[in-house]
Amino acid sequence: MALVKKPPESVSRTFKLDQPVSELLDEYCRFVECTPDYVTNFTLRKTLARDPDFKKWKTIRNGAGKAAPGTQRPS
Repeated sequence: MALVKKPPESVSRTFKLDQPVSELLDEYCRFVECTPDYVTNFTLRKTLARDPDFKKWKTIRNGAGKAAPGTQRPS
């Protein structure tokens, strides 16, 4: 098993940011000397992973999504 893993595929998305948020992102990128793409990915990943309501919703949705609607066998 390789120690260094291939990074996930990147996809392009377009977002509109509030002006203060855009400025904050630019400042933070200068502070950590990283690209806006990296900071945005990192921040979203960490923030969403810490949201307890989102985790609960995702668990319920993934548990219910194992079988497509109408494909469950009757008991």
